[in-house]
Amino acid sequence: MCSRQRSAATSSTKSALFRPAFTLIELLVVISITALLISILLPALTAARQRGYLVKCLAHERGLGTAVLEFSQTHDDRFQLVSSAAGNGDADPDRNVFEYDESGELLSWIAALAKTSGNSIYHNSEWGVRADNFTQALDRKNQMNESFKAALCPADRVGVATPFYPNGSQLTGSGSGGLYWGLLSYGVNEDVAGAQDGSSPLPPVGRFDSNNSLAWRIGQRTPLAGQRLKGMFNRIYETASVLLLSDAGADGPEEALAAGAAGNSDPSSVATLIVSALASGPYLEHAQDKWPQRVPTQRHSGGSINVIFTDLHGETVKPTGWRNSSADQQAKTPTGYNTTVRVSPYAVTGPVAPL
Repeated sequence: MCSRQRSAATSSTKSALFRPAFTLIELLVVISITALLISILLPALTAARQRGYLVKCLAHERGLGTAVLEFSQTHDDRFQLVSSAAGNGDADPDRNVFEYDESGELLSWIAALAKTSGNSIYHNSEWGVRADNFTQALDRKNQMNESFKAALCPADRVGVATPFYPNGSQLTGSGSGGLYWGLLSYGVNEDVAGAQDGSSPLPPVGRFDSNNSLAWRIGQRTPLAGQRLKGMFNRIYETASVLLLSDAGADGPEEALAAGAAGNSDPSSVATLIVSALASGPYLEHAQDKWPQRVPTQRHSGGSINVIFTDLHGETVKPTGWRNSSADQQAKTPTGYNTTVRVSPYAVTGPVAPL
């Protein structure tokens, strides 16, 4: 090889070895800009995902509302009963109004709606499993029926809950005892769907006695004022403002585990029942103040929850303020909502002290 060729080859090799490249400072700048862009975009993506969950959650609840309408059309304009054995006997002594399985066991409200929606669910055990508490139920999650997608909110970090009724002497067939637990993110208004079990007398008209389990009331509209309505929609005062179904359950597994008294032996703490009994007023914020673990405050952004009202329209409602729960000082609950949401199905004829 001649000297000119060697020189050209050497020059080409040096050019290949010493091509311009990023310096360390330039790499750090690029990395910093990328990290900055991610930090800017990530909250926006998270917020978009949360909004998507909220919209899908409301769509699921509206699907439940459709099932409620279908159910009521074939059950004398009623919702499925949510009550103890004593209340069940009073509300439907002949067992021909509500849905039961072949053994006579009252179907839980969610199993009844699943059946109405066309799922092959004819017994509570075909929807959920028996368990004594949340821990035991969580261990049996893989045995729960996943076919009724409308029962779950995509933002629910727990996903396992108990409708609480039927319970006690209403339960039949085999099982470990306890209550039915299943894949469930929503709760029902017990003031509307429940029945009195005879454990307490009615208080005087226009008063509320916090020592009994009656629906909260101020004033009397019907002969049943103060009593739970046994699912009767035609007895509700102003259906557009009374909650029927809503987001319900603990915010996370930790809260569900800690909520039960005496080592999580009390599933009523996290039951998906929304009720005005023992609360300080007839509105949703009063029920949450009394039972802070029953309605989530962190499932959706800003504490929003989705509600199906008893006229069956659906809406997202947002808290207007926050306070420490009087029942649990560690829990924050709303002082009110941007839309009036009543739990009590009765007329409110006088002022209610704000939280």
